Amino acid sequence: MKKYFLFPLIAILLFASAPLKAQFTLSGEIREKAQLMDGYKQLRDSTKVPFGLVVQRSRINLDYQKDKLTFALSVQDVRAWGQNATSDYNNNVGIFEAWAKYNFTDKCSVKFGRQQIKYDDERLICASNWTDWGVTHDLALLQYDNKTTATEVDLGLAMNNDSYSIYYLDLYSVKSYKYMSYLWLNRKFVNNKLDVSLMSLMDVNQRTAQLNHFENRYTIGPNINYKTDKFKIGGIFYYQTGALADGRDVKAIFYSANAAYRFCKHLELMVAFDHYSGTDFSDTTAVKTKSTTFDKLYGSNHHFLGYMDHFLGTNSDITNGAGINDIYARLNITPKVNHNLEITVHSLSLDKEYLPNKLTLPVSPFTPIVNKCYQLDKQLAYEFDFVYTYSPSKEINLSLGYCFMRRYNTLEYLNKISQSNSKFPQYAYLMVTFKPTFFTNNAVK
Repeated sequence: MKKYFLFPLIAILLFASAPLKAQFTLSGEIREKAQLMDGYKQLRDSTKVPFGLVVQRSRINLDYQKDKLTFALSVQDVRAWGQNATSDYNNNVGIFEAWAKYNFTDKCSVKFGRQQIKYDDERLICASNWTDWGVTHDLALLQYDNKTTATEVDLGLAMNNDSYSIYYLDLYSVKSYKYMSYLWLNRKFVNNKLDVSLMSLMDVNQRTAQLNHFENRYTIGPNINYKTDKFKIGGIFYYQTGALADGRDVKAIFYSANAAYRFCKHLELMVAFDHYSGTDFSDTTAVKTKSTTFDKLYGSNHHFLGYMDHFLGTNSDITNGAGINDIYARLNITPKVNHNLEITVHSLSLDKEYLPNKLTLPVSPFTPIVNKCYQLDKQLAYEFDFVYTYSPSKEINLSLGYCFMRRYNTLEYLNKISQSNSKFPQYAYLMVTFKPTFFTNNAVK
């Protein structure tokens, strides 16, 4: 494998030594995340034992800019400590990002290749920095950015295939969309105090086990935020329609509202409510042809619904499509520059109370059953998250988190644990990130 790294190394040395009339930057990242796994994503009973885990993410980033052209290449390696024996070699290195951008004018550009994309608060499309491997998409992106009118427009287009699909259409086996297109509009008003976005996204999937049958799903809606020096308020509404990969029609909604007030430069309080619509499984006729479960698509799995990541807001999360509501309050305390303490309390509950009993486990004999579905208590859990961050410089960041949960019987049922048999769920982590800039070659005038 050494030959594959020789050519990039030669290119880097040439860039570094030549008097380029361009901007060239070589940077890196080492991130260590040590975790106590004792309830993260899943409850445990007496048959399971908590353990410690350390994951390292390493990246080398190359950025080049000259005239109207911008180029970026990022190589990363992600591994858990000890996944390879000390004398073994296992290549985990791969391309994280590789894209080029060309500016036709100072307002219009095209960007294509493997790239991170994120919009607004990352509800529908995110970069997912929390996950060790991150999230990137292969797509072409047409962009319009008018700084005078504070207007941005992005049109994204993606077409995915397996590497072996050469001559004729084949089943796309990768767990992702077959095609995707989206249009994002953003405009700022009132001296940039009012921020209004509109997202319209279509993702296309091949019908399960049917080669030539495609199902289109559409998600559209606004994201509106208004802020002053002390006060912020925001709201989101997304409507989802079309069809799922299994052929069922989908009609679902998501909405969110939040308000925050800064009492002083050291203290801010936010309250919010998120609603992900779910499906009523007791209507056994409707569920065969229709889903009312909202899927947050390619949005963040960590930033919302609690940092213990039990709930994803998708068709496939632990609620089995019953939907979820989250009422939460967050206190941000900034005692000093570069220090921040975040305290969040979540009240998490199901949107729909009937769940299929195909997950049969011992439940209370008094649990109502309708059309072979259990009627369960909607309350899932109260989660408490504490996160402290410290950035002594722009190259170094430290994050320390501790989360715990008061779980209810319904969450135990979803985790396939008999009532009152789960152990106290908690999760802790220490994450240290180093992001040095090794070299920058400023453009020659």
